[in-house]
Amino acid sequence: MKRMGLIARNDKQLTLIYSSNTRVGKHTLSYLTGIQDEYLAIDLVHTQIPGSQWVEIAESLNVKVGDLVDKRKLGLNEKNIHDYNSEDWIKIIQNNDDAISQPIAINGKQTKQITNPTEILEFFEVDSAGLNQSRSAKDGGIDINRTTDDERFIDPK
Repeated sequence: MKRMGLIARNDKQLTLIYSSNTRVGKHTLSYLTGIQDEYLAIDLVHTQIPGSQWVEIAESLNVKVGDLVDKRKLGLNEKNIHDYNSEDWIKIIQNNDDAISQPIAINGKQTKQITNPTEILEFFEVDSAGLNQSRSAKDGGIDINRTTDDERFIDPK
C-alpha cells in the first residue's frame, strides 16, 4: 500500500519553501516572480511547516532532516550535534527561520534543494534554446516556432 504524502504535489504548480532572510531564498523567489507559471511561495519567516512535512521533504530528497539545515549559518559544531535526531532538527528549523538557507522546490514528484537561484529554471521549459533563427521566406521576419520538445537545457545535478 502506497503511503499518501502530506505535501500537496501538483505538476501544474511549483511550491517554493524558502526564507526571505537568506540570500539564495530571496534571489530564487525573484526568478519565480518573472515567470508566468503558477507557483506557491512559502516564506519560513511567516509560515511554520509541521514536522511531519519536514520529514517527508527530507525523504523525497533522500537525506536526513538534519541535512536540510545550514549548520554553518547557525554556528553549529559537528562534534556537538552528532546525537541530534529528526525531532531535534525539526525544532531547530521551526525556531530559526534562516536554518534552511537553500530553498526547496517541489513540483509534482520532483523535489530539489536549490543551491544556486538559477537552478529554479530547471522546473520550467526553456524556449529560447530551441528557437530557429532563420528568416521566414514570406515576410522576411524571424521564425520563432519551437523546434524542440520536452528538453531541459540546464543540467540537473
